[in-house]
Amino acid sequence: MKRLLIKSVLTALLLAVVLCAGFTKTVSAEDDGTADTTGAADAVKAVYTAEDLLSIAENPAGSYSLMCDIDMAGVAWPAITFTGTLAGNGHYILNLNTVAVSQETRVTYDGNRKTYDTHFAGLFAILENASVTNVRLAGLDNTQTFDGDCFLGGIAGFASESTISGCEVRGTIRLDVDNGKMFGVGGIIGYGNAAIEDCISDVTLVNIDLDKDHRDEQYLGGICGAGYPDIAGCTITIAGFISDHGYVHSGGMVGMYIIYPKRFDRKGYMKDNNLTGFITFFEDNTNRRAYCTKDYGEVMDWKFTDSGNKYDFKRDERKDYSVNLLPHMCSDPQYEDVVIEASKENPGCTEHTCKTCGYTYRDSYTLPPHNFPDSYESVTEATVDAPGLAEYTCADCGAKIRREIPQLTPTPIPEPSPTETPKPTESAGNTTKDTGSKKSGTSPWLPIGATVLFITGGLLLAMTIVHKKNRREKLRKAKRRKR
Repeated sequence: MKRLLIKSVLTALLLAVVLCAGFTKTVSAEDDGTADTTGAADAVKAVYTAEDLLSIAENPAGSYSLMCDIDMAGVAWPAITFTGTLAGNGHYILNLNTVAVSQETRVTYDGNRKTYDTHFAGLFAILENASVTNVRLAGLDNTQTFDGDCFLGGIAGFASESTISGCEVRGTIRLDVDNGKMFGVGGIIGYGNAAIEDCISDVTLVNIDLDKDHRDEQYLGGICGAGYPDIAGCTITIAGFISDHGYVHSGGMVGMYIIYPKRFDRKGYMKDNNLTGFITFFEDNTNRRAYCTKDYGEVMDWKFTDSGNKYDFKRDERKDYSVNLLPHMCSDPQYEDVVIEASKENPGCTEHTCKTCGYTYRDSYTLPPHNFPDSYESVTEATVDAPGLAEYTCADCGAKIRREIPQLTPTPIPEPSPTETPKPTESAGNTTKDTGSKKSGTSPWLPIGATVLFITGGLLLAMTIVHKKNRREKLRKAKRRKR
C-alpha cells in the first residue's frame, strides 16, 4: 500500500510539472508577426518594394520573385554580379537608372582573340550561371561615360551560361567611351553567352567613341553586342547610333557572333525572331570594315542554325565624322509633351515629340492602377508604437501589394473626479486580464496544471487518511488477539 501511494503521488506530481512548466512559454517574434518567415536559407524571397530590389546586392546568389510592379524613380541602381534566380512574374520595373559600372572585370576578346579586362553595367552588371525570367523593364536609362573597356546591356552587361526568357527591355542604353579598345552595347546583354528566348527588346542604342586618335573595336546589337548567344522567338525594335573612330561591328541582333568562351563546342541558334529598325553609324577609319547588317555584323564562327527570322531593317552609314550621331540632331529641340495614362495592362508615361525633327522618346513611367479589395492579409499588426503592414491582392492582375496600416491611437485614461475616490484594481499587481491574447506571457495550460496540483493534493490527503484508518484497525485487531 505504501509503495502504491508513493508511486501515485510521484506520477501526479510529474504530470503537473509537465503541464505547468513544459507548456509555459513567452511570446516569440513569430507570434507578433515580426519573425523572419522565409524558411530555409535557399527559400525564394518575395520582392515588393524598391528597397527589396536593392537588397539583392546583399545576397546575389539568392532566389527572388517580384510580387508587383516597382517604380525605381529616384533610386540609384548599383552594379551587381548576380548568380541567383529572379522571377519577374510579368511585373514591371519602371524608371531603372544605372549609376555605376562594375568594379569587377571579366575577360572579353575580339575577332583576333585578343583579350581585354572589361567592365560592365545593366540591370545586372554581370550575370553568371543565373536565370532571369519574365522581368519587364520600362523606362530603362543605362547611360555611362567610361574611361576604358566596357559593355552595357539591358538585362546584363556581361552574361555567362545563363538563361534570360520572357523578359522585356524598353529604354535607352548609351555608352560614351574614352581610351577604350574594346567596348559596345546590346539590348539584352552586352557581351557573353546566354539562352535568350521570347524576349522583347525595344531600345535606343547609342555608342560614342570620344578618342579620335586611337583605333578600337566597337560592337552593337539589338540583342547582344558581341558573343555567342542563343536567340529564339524574340521581337527586336532597334534604333542604333554609332560614332566610332575605329572598327564598327553592328547588327540588328548581334554585333559580332563569336564563340565565347573558346571551350564551347556546341551548335548555337538564332531562329524565329522578328526585327524592325535601323542603325545609323560612321566609321572614321581609313582601313574601313563598316560591318552593319540586319542580323549579325560579323560572324567569326558559323556553328549555329539561322532559320525563321524576319527583318525590316535599314543600314544608314554617314561620312561626316565631325558631329556625333544622336537620336535627336536638332540644335534647339522644341518638345511637345503628351501624358499617356496608365491602364490595367500597361504603365503610363510621358511622351516627348520634337516639333522640328519629329524625334520622340518616352520617360517618367507610372505604375498601372490596381483594384484593391476590402479584405487583406495582415503581415504585422499595428500598435500604438508602430504602424502595421497589410498585403492586398489586386482583383484585376493578382499582384501582391503591401500597404502600411496606421499605428493605433492610444486610448486616454480618464482622470478621476476630485470628489471621487479611485476604485482599487480588481487584482493588485495585475492590470492585465486578457488571458486569450497572443501577447500574454503565460501559457493557457497553467490553469490546468494548477487544477492537477489541487487534485493531487486532495488525493494525497484522502489516501493518507485511509492509510491511517487502516493502520488503527490493524492495531485494534492485534490487541484483541493478545487478550
